Amino acid sequence: MRLPVSRVLSVCVALLVAGFASNAGAAPTAVKVEIPVLRAIQLNSMPKEGAEGEDDVYVLVNGVAKGQEFAKRLPESGTTKVAPKKPMFSDKPALLWEGELNDGEFAYVTIVVIQGEGKDPAKVKEFQGKLADAAKKVAERSKKTINSDESDKIVEGTVKAQREVISKVKETFSRDKKTDHYGGLFNVLVWNNGGKITKRLDPVGLTFGEHFGIDAKIYTKLKYTRPNVLEKDKAGDFNEVQLPPVDDDKPEVVRVKMLETEYVKQGDQALRKVTDYLADVRVTAGGKVLEWELGGEQTGPGTLHTYWEYAE
Repeated sequence: MRLPVSRVLSVCVALLVAGFASNAGAAPTAVKVEIPVLRAIQLNSMPKEGAEGEDDVYVLVNGVAKGQEFAKRLPESGTTKVAPKKPMFSDKPALLWEGELNDGEFAYVTIVVIQGEGKDPAKVKEFQGKLADAAKKVAERSKKTINSDESDKIVEGTVKAQREVISKVKETFSRDKKTDHYGGLFNVLVWNNGGKITKRLDPVGLTFGEHFGIDAKIYTKLKYTRPNVLEKDKAGDFNEVQLPPVDDDKPEVVRVKMLETEYVKQGDQALRKVTDYLADVRVTAGGKVLEWELGGEQTGPGTLHTYWEYAE
């Protein structure tokens, strides 16, 4: 039986109207970005021989959400004492950003880890100003809503601009100048794409030195740790373990590794010094913790040298 043309047209119009009404009335999705734990694997401080030592640590969080800039500091003032057996945020997850996103809206969050007492606010302000100027190079970042192409431009453009800043970070923070110490930087994008929350994490990557070997370097990457992360077991004992960037059986967090190898003058000698931190990142959307997958694999001489360019 063939339906009259007028009947077919009326059905099509009704379906379109219903579709528009459904999209227009879609409720926003509540989203939360957190760091459940920040671990010190190897400290920036250089305690006396036999002493365990600890670092003063604070975290700078900057970004844009729904077209509006935001900034926060964790803790709000002062620092947190951190050591291999004393991780940061383990008692209460650090909230990086929280809000509701309608279709097309996004939040782009930049996280910077710093070791130091924060006693030179002018240096911190100078550094944050450089990062802010770098972010302004990406026009799409200031929009309230984005599409897939604009999402890619935000991710790629921001990381490229940030690398230019971090490659010269020693001009602002350095051990020789007795300033605070830059620990690492990574970005998290959360975006309501047609009613589904998509996410992406991009570490700033290698910004000084070579990928392999023990020479001086600075990087923030998604990669395996060495078997030197102190984890407490159920009995309360600490054991050295190796952690992947994403666990196969627990993909609810992605781990970002932040490392610097430098050579510190000790009298007439140069002592090799490694600062190594690990941040867990978790995203919750609509009350559900989202799972992570790694992307952009880059292989090296072995498992320890393999890294991933992003996670989503």
